[in-house]
Amino acid sequence: MSSDRGERLLTAAMRLLPRHRRELGTALLVEMSMVPPGRARWAWLVGGMWFVMRESALRVVAYGAGVAAAAATLILVDRSGTSDDSSQVSLLVLLAGAAVLGFAAPRWAWLSALLLGSALAVSGLITALLDPTAHLPEPGGPAGAATLFVLVVPALAGAYLGVGAARLRRRRHSGPTR
Repeated sequence: MSSDRGERLLTAAMRLLPRHRRELGTALLVEMSMVPPGRARWAWLVGGMWFVMRESALRVVAYGAGVAAAAATLILVDRSGTSDDSSQVSLLVLLAGAAVLGFAAPRWAWLSALLLGSALAVSGLITALLDPTAHLPEPGGPAGAATLFVLVVPALAGAYLGVGAARLRRRRHSGPTR
């Protein structure tokens, strides 16, 4: 692979960086022209690719951990609730978790809504398969657990409320536009 191909690959990979890190990526590309061709430039290119992979992986891992924590909290709240209003508390946790994830990663709001909205249904299906005597929504069993997939709808609403809040915040911080 030639140095030109490596530069093109690094330039294309810079699009994967989060917005707040793109300036560093651009500076890395500009400074690369000062590095003499050969082994030193290849080392610079490898370092640049490592920077892009590390920054991208951190974002993916942090988002995945956030979704997993929100789903685990939702399932824990739902399973531990014993009062008549426990389903409303679970719905509140679902809406709040989806909104926070939609605010944190607006481009991935649909994914967090899908995962959180289906968390109770998947948990219920697993419970129904492992313990057929478990208390699940009517009609009971796997069919009752499958009815919980309807929670994807409020999860989508919560996630896109978070997206709207993120856009309002971004607009407010960017100043007046004319």
